[in-house]
Amino acid sequence: MDPSFPWQAALYPVNPSLHYFLWLYQMPTWLLGALIVGLILLLSLAGLYFTHRRLHQSQAPDQIDNGTVGWFFSGVTVLYGLTLGLLTVASWQNYSTAAGIASQEAATLAVLYRDLSGYPDSTRQPLQRQLHDYTRFIVQQSWPAQQRGLANDTERLVLTTFQLELLHTDVPTRTLQVLHGEAIATFNKLVELRRQRIESVGTGVPGVLWAAVLIGALVTIGFSYCFVVVSLRLHALLTGLLALMVGVMIFLIAALDHPYLGEVSVTPEAYQLVLDKVMIPTK
Repeated sequence: MDPSFPWQAALYPVNPSLHYFLWLYQMPTWLLGALIVGLILLLSLAGLYFTHRRLHQSQAPDQIDNGTVGWFFSGVTVLYGLTLGLLTVASWQNYSTAAGIASQEAATLAVLYRDLSGYPDSTRQPLQRQLHDYTRFIVQQSWPAQQRGLANDTERLVLTTFQLELLHTDVPTRTLQVLHGEAIATFNKLVELRRQRIESVGTGVPGVLWAAVLIGALVTIGFSYCFVVVSLRLHALLTGLLALMVGVMIFLIAALDHPYLGEVSVTPEAYQLVLDKVMIPTK
């Protein structure tokens, strides 16, 4: 327990299946890219080496028409390219949505903090202090946990305590009643945005789509082996370029998948900005 916080973290996995892939996102982005692209490239060239030699030692080259194979190959690559493109766009949209949720939540915290400025000092100071500590808790405690696929249930408990104190606040004047209603509405929006952020921690490309991507890569690269190319080096160059592009696209999808994991992830900068520029303690 961090002595600088009055609450103890209560962590739980948002998506238990993420546990098996966390090691991928704990490595640097460049290493993840090199691993994915290098593995696909190595397997593709190894498969070509064994296939090319056996193909040219048989009677198959006399029976294969590169034009016919190329026509079918074009169809396969177009379909697979569309699949990769759509998944890349979907992954980027998930990432952008998660970043937008975090930004809105930080902005809502700032608005609620400013709304509380209209309350009497005896009410304002403890509520603002709780909100400040809660925001700092998100930055320093919840965010590192989210990068490990975990959610912090302490946030819910703190918000519940804050809600009870806010609802039981005495609002004797008409002006304060209007402000109180706005503060409650802002708080409800904050709770909803927090729920969306927690759900985004487990957001990712479904396993069935990843299976389709990997099977499609196998079929597409395997189809390139069917061309009759006398020079193994030329054939390896062409297949290697295809495998390189497939590997780069798969790496891009993997890097953008799960917007709170890895180096390419949503950062808590919006919350830190609110802490530094808005939640400045007043005497």
